[in-house]
Amino acid sequence: MKTKSEQLFETFLNANNVQFEKIEELKEKGAYRPDYLVTLGNLQLVFELKELAEDNNFSVDSSKPSTKIVGDHVRRRIESSKKQIQYGANQGIPSILLIYNDLDPLQMFGTEDHDFTTAMYGELTILFDKNTRQSSEMFNGKNQSLQQCKNTSFGAVGRLCDRGGIITVTLFENVFSKVKVPYEHLPPCFEVRRVEVSAEPLSFA
Repeated sequence: MKTKSEQLFETFLNANNVQFEKIEELKEKGAYRPDYLVTLGNLQLVFELKELAEDNNFSVDSSKPSTKIVGDHVRRRIESSKKQIQYGANQGIPSILLIYNDLDPLQMFGTEDHDFTTAMYGELTILFDKNTRQSSEMFNGKNQSLQQCKNTSFGAVGRLCDRGGIITVTLFENVFSKVKVPYEHLPPCFEVRRVEVSAEPLSFA
């Protein structure tokens, strides 16, 4: 029985004539395998799919506003998919986590662009000097899921989205990846977000 995200991903791949195979699930305890092996000519990619399906803080009732911590949903799914992503990366195959939002009908709550960049690279931060009343430029601060020595198996983290029957895949680059995704060889059906990361505040101005 395929999950909703698996059905959508296979529909997306078939619609764009992308070759793929479902990776066999092993039943043995402690066996971690990702979901799909995708082939693009001489290039192979591994994909692990995770869904956002439950959150008591989300409400479709406008009288009960939803609340969230920016990046928290993406951050938690990065943490829960590490073993599956390592399976592909350890074989030298670029490995990608895709997150599908099955919680919000608009597919925005917890999976907007800034949720991904915040979870991956840290909360956008500004330092303020109370004495001089000067502020630093904005930089990526705490709660980084991806660092030079942390989660380097992730080639990218992405969003699988279905809005009005239009299925899209958007990939957010992991600049710290040990097995890089060759973005220049991806077909145009994959939307790509390349990033620049500043881990330290710049001088006060």
